[in-house]
Amino acid sequence: MTWFYLLTYFICFNYVALMLLYVIGWKKTKSRLNPLTINHQPSTIVSIILPVRNEKENILSILQCLSKQDYPKNNYEIIVIDDFSADNTGELVMRENILNLKFIRLSQGQGKKKAIEEGIVQANGSLIVTTDADCAMNEKWLSTIVAFYEKKKPKMIVAPVLLKNEKGFQQILQSQEMTVLTASACASLFYNSPILCSGANLAYEKEAFLTVKGFEGVDKTATGDDVFLMRKIHRKFPGAIQYLKSKDAVVYTHPEKTTSGALSQRKRWASKSFSYGFSTITGIAILVFLVNFLILISGILSVININFVLVFVITFSAKLLVDFMLLHFSSAFFEKRTYPVLFFFSSLIYLLYVSVIGFMSPFTTYTWKGRQS
Repeated sequence: MTWFYLLTYFICFNYVALMLLYVIGWKKTKSRLNPLTINHQPSTIVSIILPVRNEKENILSILQCLSKQDYPKNNYEIIVIDDFSADNTGELVMRENILNLKFIRLSQGQGKKKAIEEGIVQANGSLIVTTDADCAMNEKWLSTIVAFYEKKKPKMIVAPVLLKNEKGFQQILQSQEMTVLTASACASLFYNSPILCSGANLAYEKEAFLTVKGFEGVDKTATGDDVFLMRKIHRKFPGAIQYLKSKDAVVYTHPEKTTSGALSQRKRWASKSFSYGFSTITGIAILVFLVNFLILISGILSVININFVLVFVITFSAKLLVDFMLLHFSSAFFEKRTYPVLFFFSSLIYLLYVSVIGFMSPFTTYTWKGRQS
């Protein structure tokens, strides 16, 4: 019994310390405004890479967002790469009359990484910006990214991805999780130890991509194009990845509509953790799993043995506090509402959710875009 107490307290202490560091890192990262004015003429040529597969419901909306950017039209192009869609996504793209639009259709289904690589091969831009078809952004998105790039000249820019139009408890829970992940990505880069990024809102130099040989060596995993590339660039160019903390740089996507869809998505995310080998990412993933699992077990044991109540109350309360701090500060910045009471109950559910996902993900496969991995 004593060993369980000590282990649970030890794991919880390390988790709380990490989250407090992330709170500090988030708070100390400066927010960025778009400094482009009428007197500033940006010189960077940008290629927006949009890999798609079976996106007939979303493709026209994202193309409208991209075509309405306030960045000079002759300084950027939109490259849509159709990864062998089984619907009419490609036909919808070709009907669009957008001046700076390129369309590439892969001859066979080769996966997202191959689609991105093919787009970059044909890109004219020195700066590559990637997003996804189920996303939306405001008209200042691209100019904000370029302004940051021209001022800081990083090899890679990680930018925020949030959820919108959340309805109901399950979708609000997803939104809270995404906001905390976004803040964690920012904070980890403050300490030059990147752990997260999203291909839905990512920018990097074409030259840097070619220097690290793109996805060579990591092309066997169906997804994970974003984090795999981030790790390769971080190893080659230490300290050259920066986070763009700006409301104008946010890309929004929709929450999963069903609980099964949300669980499948999280299982897919978690399954990649062990593909990164022995790394900070894997270590943090293990820490997050262990703190949730041990607190869950202590909660279950406290129902049948009062001696476990104290360890459950202390560890759960400590975790709840630091998690809410990170959620509160990041939500305030992005002007998203927090729900303290809902957060309390979702945190109890989260103990079970992370434990189950953590056990399942290394041993199960998933289906994504009609393909199994």
